[in-house]
Order: sequence, then C-alpha cells, then structure tokens
Amino acid sequence: MMPRSNVGLLVAAGLVLATAAHAEWLAPLVTETAETIPSASAQVGIGFAYDNDGRYPGFTPPDEIKWQNLTTAPALAFRIAPSSWVEIQASYEFLNNDENTVSGGKQSHFGGGDARLFTKIFAVSERTWVPAMGVRFGTKLPNADAKDRLGTDETDFFIQLLGSKRFGDWAGHLNLGIALLGNPGFYSADSSGQDDLFTYSIATTSPYLGAHAADRWGVRGLLEFAGATGSRFDNDYNLVRGGPQITFGGWTMFLGVTGGIDGAAPTYGFSGGAFYSFELERLAALFE
Repeated sequence: MMPRSNVGLLVAAGLVLATAAHAEWLAPLVTETAETIPSASAQVGIGFAYDNDGRYPGFTPPDEIKWQNLTTAPALAFRIAPSSWVEIQASYEFLNNDENTVSGGKQSHFGGGDARLFTKIFAVSERTWVPAMGVRFGTKLPNADAKDRLGTDETDFFIQLLGSKRFGDWAGHLNLGIALLGNPGFYSADSSGQDDLFTYSIATTSPYLGAHAADRWGVRGLLEFAGATGSRFDNDYNLVRGGPQITFGGWTMFLGVTGGIDGAAPTYGFSGGAFYSFELERLAALFE
C-alpha cells in the first residue's frame, strides 16, 4: 500500500488543483502539464543529470549495490505539436554507470541509454471549477545494454492522467499513472512476470520574477513530489525535486536538485539543461 504520507500529499494536491494552466515543459521536473504546447510549435532540449546511490536500472535487488554514481549526459529531447490537442515527445540519453557491488565487484560503463516515445492528448479545457485534463501514454524502447547495467533491455509501457489548475500566477499539476515494466530477470529468486506500478507526481510552479516575455528575463521556481508504489521487485520509490527556470526569448534554462525519500530513489542528485521553443513556420522558412 502507499504510505500514509503519500496519501496525504495526493489529497493536498487534489485541493490545490481546485484557476487556467499554461502548456509548458516543466523541466527539471518529470511532472507534465495537462495542456499541450501551442499548435504548430516545437521544443528541442539538451540536459544532464547526476544521481548518487540510487538503484539503477530497475529490478536491481536492494542488497546488491554498495554505492552507485549514475551520470546522464547528454540527454536529448524533442517535442512537437501538430495540432492544438496532440503533442508528440521523444527523448534519448547517454549514461555512465559507476558502481561497487556488496560482493566487492567494481564496474564503470558508458553507452547509449533508452529511447522514449510519448503522446500527450489535451482533453478538457480549464474552467472556473474544472481543471485542465489530459492523458499521456508511451513506451520506453529497449536500447540500453543490460549486461553493462545501463538499462533492462526490456520494453516498458506508461499511461498517465494529467490535471492542471491555475491560481492567479501559481499553478498546480497532478499526474496519476500506471507503469508496466518488462522484467529482465535480475532477481534470482523470482524473475517471472512484469512489474505493475502505480505512479504519481504532484507539482507546483511559482509566479515569474521579472517577465515571461520574449525580450525580458524571467525566473520562477518549480517543486514536485514523485514516486511509484505497488512493485513486486522493490522498484518503489519516493522523492522530492525542485529548482528554477530562467527564460529569455525562446530559451529556457533550468537547474534541479533531487532528494530521495525512500526505496530505489537516489540519495541525492542534480540536473540542468536548456530547451528552445520555436514555431514550425520559422523552421519551414529556412528551406524556402
């Protein structure tokens, strides 16, 4: 069962999501807005991340790793909205996993990580007492090498219900989902069957200090609680993550700090990067 503290967070988030949410990329958070980015627009991003003493990849037994340093660099991502209600998301990453096992083994491997492809559908517009709502679903493709511990070499599927609500210049976002994880057989005692988890993330974004305009600098803060529960293979985790976004023109720079609460989450971590937003007409004009 989900810990009582998590249930309390979900209840609090439901009250928070009780004024219109903007379609935004909330990096460094994993939380998604319910709305898609504007029609005929795209975003391209690059970033990095470092996690200390997590349990990666999934299905790693909790008593197997003594310490672990996981570096993601670069992480590449792209988003495109062919219409006002559909957004396509794609990402790919390169990983370095440096770890020491309890039995005394040491290894460090660098290579390609997993590719991910998602679709977000904006279903319900925000109204006075109704939050914006949407659904996001997609898959993780098995590109990373399991024997180098850069991934599970399994296909995973995810689906999430998305809710967003604005309160003046503040906004709240709630994502609830299901993750179906392919089992790589890392557990020697029981390696049969996929792992089905319930996922959640709760986030808030602050007003901008400065201006959210093309010719002026703007800064805001973002904060989330995220996790997963219900695992049969110790893939449960809970964490908190937050940081600033700095905007100017089409550019958004971000920094994030992660703190693990329990489970397979890293003890701590940090991330950063930038993404650029542009209209597709401008891209097409380059080829005229």
